[in-house]
Amino acid sequence: MHIAVDALLVYGQFSGVQHAILHQLRGLLGLEHGHDLTVVALEDVPIEEHLGATSRSYAVLRAPVRSGERLRRIWWQQMSLPAVLKRAGVDLLYSPGYLTSLRWRGPSVAFVHDTIALSHPHLCTFSNALNYRLLLPPAARHATLVATPSHASARDVAHYCRVAPERIRVAPLGVRMPPRFTEDEQEVLLARYGITRPFLLAVSTIEPKKNFDGLIRWFTAWKEQGIPHRLVIIGKWGWGCGPVRAALAESPYQEDIHLPGYVPQSELPPIMAAADLLLMPSRYEGFGLPALEAMAAGAPVVVSNEGALPEVVNGAGLILPLRNERWEAEIPELLDRPERLAAMHRAGQAWAAAHTWERTAERLLEVFEEAVRIT
Repeated sequence: MHIAVDALLVYGQFSGVQHAILHQLRGLLGLEHGHDLTVVALEDVPIEEHLGATSRSYAVLRAPVRSGERLRRIWWQQMSLPAVLKRAGVDLLYSPGYLTSLRWRGPSVAFVHDTIALSHPHLCTFSNALNYRLLLPPAARHATLVATPSHASARDVAHYCRVAPERIRVAPLGVRMPPRFTEDEQEVLLARYGITRPFLLAVSTIEPKKNFDGLIRWFTAWKEQGIPHRLVIIGKWGWGCGPVRAALAESPYQEDIHLPGYVPQSELPPIMAAADLLLMPSRYEGFGLPALEAMAAGAPVVVSNEGALPEVVNGAGLILPLRNERWEAEIPELLDRPERLAAMHRAGQAWAAAHTWERTAERLLEVFEEAVRIT
C-alpha cells in the first residue's frame, strides 16, 4: 500500500499538534511493514531535517505553498492535492492535522485532535474557529475512518461532527522516554533559561484554553500560604493573552513568576525533571501531551478534569476540578507530602513508559489497513 501523509501543518515554531505529526511520522518510519510512505510538505519546510534519521526511506512531495500562506495552503490541500496524489499512485491519504481533502476519492483517515472550534469556540481565534467550523465536520464525515487521540475526543467528534461512532478509532498519542542526563547538564539548561529551584512548571503556548491567568492567581494564594517556589511558564505567546498579562500585572509576586518563552522540545525533559510539579489547569484538551511528557521525565503532574486530561494521566497524576478553592488548597498540601510526590513520580514514569510513539504508529497502521479493507 502507498500511504501519503499530509504534513502541511508542520512549519514555524512547533505546537503540540505539529510535534504529534512529526512523532507519528517517525513512528511509522520506524516500523517494519511493507507499505510505501510519501510525506506531503510545504515547499520551504525542511521536513527531512525535522524527521532526522529514519530506518525506512520515504518520498517527499512538495506543495507549491510556503509557510504562513494559510489560505493558499487550504486551497491547495482541498483542490489540488487529490490529483497530485492520484498521479503519484497513492492508495490511502492520512491527514494527521484534522482536515482531509474533500475531493480525494480513495480510502482516507483523518486524525482529529480535538473539536475545540466546535465545542469551545471562545477558546479559539476567530479565523481558526471559522476555518474548522466550516471544514472539520464535512472532512470528518468524508474520511473513511476518523482517528482521535482520546476517548473524550472520540465522543466530541461523534457529537459535534455527526460522525457515526463505529467509524471512529482511538489512537492515543505517545511519548519518547528521555535520554539520561547528568546533573551538570540539567543545571546548565536551568541557568540558560533563568530558572532557579524550587519551582512549579507549566508548559504550553500561552492562550486562553491553557488557563494561565487562573494559574497566576492561584500562585498568589500559594505564596500567601508560605510555599518557597517560583512559577515558571514555558511557551511562546499566542493569542488572547490579555488576561494573562493582566494577572501578571496584578500579582504581588511578579518577581517569582518567570516566562522564559519558547524552549525546544529536546531541552524540556531536564527542565521538567527539575520541577516539583507540572501543572496543567486547562479549560479544554483533546489530549494534553505535556502532561505525558512530564510524567516520562519524572515530574509529578496535576491536571484539570477537563477534556481528555483525566484519561491521559489516569491514576498516575492528581486530577482537580477547575474550582479555585480546590487548586488553592491542594497544591500547598501536596508539596508538603514528599512521600506522595515520590509515589506520583514512580507511577507517572511507569504509565508514560507504556505509551510509546511506536504503539501509536502500530495502531495507526491497523486503522489504515482497515480503511482500505472497508472502502
